Amino acid sequence: MSKKTGHAYSLPNEAQYEYALRAGTTTSFFWGDARDERACEYSNQPDLDQAEALGAPSGPEYRFQCHDGYAFTSPVGSFKPNPWGLYDMQGNIWEWMADCWNDNYEGAPADGSTWRKGDCDARPSRGGSYGNAARSAYAGVRAPRHSGYVGHSWGFRVVRNNP
Repeated sequence: MSKKTGHAYSLPNEAQYEYALRAGTTTSFFWGDARDERACEYSNQPDLDQAEALGAPSGPEYRFQCHDGYAFTSPVGSFKPNPWGLYDMQGNIWEWMADCWNDNYEGAPADGSTWRKGDCDARPSRGGSYGNAARSAYAGVRAPRHSGYVGHSWGFRVVRNNP
């Protein structure tokens, strides 16, 4: 991609991703604090469609109480964007981050740069996925994955670096 466009790209780090996901908001989800039907307007989260497809529990601790039309992954751009016009920042699939994994943010770079210390064989993933439990699908959620992990609900996006 860099060869084709002449620009440098990288995975976002956790600070960049959360900043873009929240889009100036301070709530649990960029659409607000409630785990309600608005989730199905803005993101592919575990919902009643998934519960029906799997024959799984459908209570509010497990699923958002709405139908988004997808039991599993959804096509890019299927939901409303966040306030900054970015699509699919929360839900659908986990997204790999450039940082090394650390259990907490003690000692993290204060300038928003990529954290190059910690367990660099594991990377944080952000954004959650359609497979999360509703009780843990919020903007600040993060999950570690070994760099060799392959799964149906993990992917990545890139950011264009400044010249």
